[in-house]
Amino acid sequence: MRDLETDQDIERAIQYLVHSFESSGDNPKPVILHSIRVGMNLYDRDYEKRIVISGLLHDLVEDTDVTPDEIRSEFGTEVADTVEATTFDRSIEDYLERHYDIYRRCFKRGRDAVVVKAADILDNSDYYGVAGSEELQKNLLEKMRYFIDESEPYIGNEDIYSELDDAFPIVKARVEENSGTDS
Repeated sequence: MRDLETDQDIERAIQYLVHSFESSGDNPKPVILHSIRVGMNLYDRDYEKRIVISGLLHDLVEDTDVTPDEIRSEFGTEVADTVEATTFDRSIEDYLERHYDIYRRCFKRGRDAVVVKAADILDNSDYYGVAGSEELQKNLLEKMRYFIDESEPYIGNEDIYSELDDAFPIVKARVEENSGTDS
């Protein structure tokens, strides 16, 4: 996978990511850094270029004015469809249902979207213990466990799945330690 053309395409995606957040980003969290970590995690695991680029761009539709059609025009249908599958539906108000909807769309889309979502969850799980409320911490653990259980048929034989599954008890212990409970 590592060749000059691939690296140039990935760099172009990083430039697109940064430019998009600079021009219309509205998330106060360090989303650029998160997106780069997700994409580079996939790159370091030697996933296909389209998966790495999808990982880099996975939060663009949620957090900027970029549309799936613009991503399609710049990076192709496979990347745009994967990004779209990993994007939450703002019309769904219930926190868990919003995430279950994403997961179902990822499973429908297939391995590319499931791998990107796994890398996204893996990176975000480092922050689950500092979530704002015990209810949110409980929901974060619940959605992580659900994703792990349901993604096994798609990526169960891949290292990223094993790492995510192995991370769950560590994340759960961190959340319980920070909330002062032992559930």
